[in-house]
Amino acid sequence: MSILSALCSHILNTDSYKASHYLQYPEGTEYVVSYIEARGSKFAQQLGKDYDYAEFFGLQAFLKDYLSKPIDQDDIDLAEVLYRMHGVPYNKEGWQYILDHHGGKLPIEVRAIPEGTVLPNSNAMVEIVNTDPKAYWLTSYVETELLRAVWYPTTVATKSRMIKEVMRGFMDRTSDNSAGLDFMLHDFGARGNSSMESSGIGGMAHIVNFKGTDTVMGIVGSLGYYSHDFEKFHEQMPDRPKRAMINTLLKMEREKVPLPAFSVIASEHSTMTIKGEAGEIEQIKLLIDTAKTGRIVSIVSDSYDYFRNIEKVYGEQFKQDILDAGKAGGRIVIRPDSGDPVEVITKTLEVLCEKFKDECTTVKKGDKEFKLLPPCLRVLQGDGIDLDSLHKILTAMEQKGFSAENLVFGMGGGLEQKVDRDGLYFAQKACAARINGKWVDIQKNPKTASSKKSKAGVLSTIWNGVAFATKRTKEILAGELDVLKPVFRDGEILGTEGWNDVCDRAEYFTKRLREKATDFVANPWDAVSKKSQPAPGM
Repeated sequence: MSILSALCSHILNTDSYKASHYLQYPEGTEYVVSYIEARGSKFAQQLGKDYDYAEFFGLQAFLKDYLSKPIDQDDIDLAEVLYRMHGVPYNKEGWQYILDHHGGKLPIEVRAIPEGTVLPNSNAMVEIVNTDPKAYWLTSYVETELLRAVWYPTTVATKSRMIKEVMRGFMDRTSDNSAGLDFMLHDFGARGNSSMESSGIGGMAHIVNFKGTDTVMGIVGSLGYYSHDFEKFHEQMPDRPKRAMINTLLKMEREKVPLPAFSVIASEHSTMTIKGEAGEIEQIKLLIDTAKTGRIVSIVSDSYDYFRNIEKVYGEQFKQDILDAGKAGGRIVIRPDSGDPVEVITKTLEVLCEKFKDECTTVKKGDKEFKLLPPCLRVLQGDGIDLDSLHKILTAMEQKGFSAENLVFGMGGGLEQKVDRDGLYFAQKACAARINGKWVDIQKNPKTASSKKSKAGVLSTIWNGVAFATKRTKEILAGELDVLKPVFRDGEILGTEGWNDVCDRAEYFTKRLREKATDFVANPWDAVSKKSQPAPGM
């Protein structure tokens, strides 16, 4: 355990100003209700109103790692000294009550929509309320850690999902084969992230949508937080989580259950330059020979003279070797890593399509034709990729007559670090309270910023068979399904989600949005679970 994790608790994992709020609620306050929503989308401002949605993900990891952990006396005593020296009031009596009467477990209930659900913004995703009237101050106290636990993975998952939908559009217009879409965006974000934990959280948020990653912690996270098998093994050996994970992986291997995501053999500049410029060609040949064993290899090729390599090395010297690799089921993926991405990619495709013109095919779409490299040869752009540059590259390819199927992308900081809470305008706001036995509405409605108007009343997000809406719980009509389900109460997690269900929901609800579906489905979550037939343990 890290020092920071060892010293942290719910009492300290907050903003300083939260410590004084217990003194500010009116006398007689018994319950406070808050909700979390994505109020809008910067992505939709860039891509259009059809992208004004969010893919909810990541809460379960937080419940398991943090919210379910009780406080102890040392936590209370540590916070007392720290807050006294920090200069803010401290509700020691309230925290002592939680320890003495609840065993240190937080007396709150959290309701949330099922993870993987994709829904229009401005709908409540999570609702929180204290379950003990003496802990009325606790609902808003946990906002800092709870909101952070929701906004980051949901924003990364949503951005990844939108990229997939953008790619889908280009593939539909320029390709007859959508099978490769799941591998069209590879996660390169591990080194660009802010910590191992954020790498794991952001990494697994991406592979809800895609099956390609180099962020190993994303795979570890998906299994650790969303595998029922790991959950069972971990319960049997709580002090040996690594052995529980080994058992999980071995069981998956026996039952031929694939991992949530995959990678390929790939080079980096250290391996390509280890023998100097004269030895680069030798390294290229080594990797091409590896592809002859039926493997996919990715070769970074700009260490010295990129276009010389494209024209002379790949296009002439080793052309037959590349074709031989293809006959064995292998594939060579050429990776530029510098220069203007649009110019480099379009020129690369022009050269390769000329050098392999006898092996290239043409995709016909209406009155348009698009060139496609042979299956043994693809290009990967992983330098300088964000949503904007990706769109520009694919647009240029389409305009120049190249199929989007020729290219795969790698995205690092643009995927997991170039995000913030305002990407989806996330907020947690109080919406109702019970004071002296009477429920009252709470609402923020600033005249200086109408977009920050919050919702009032005890809320439910409902599914009416066709679409989502958030309304007061007391106003739910017959046939409307409240999709905010209890997931946590009084320190206990109330059931867990499996990974396959999360991924299948994301695909299902995105498809409904994409197709603007109006068919009536009473409970799509049940329908998806029954249809998906999740793999054992996932």
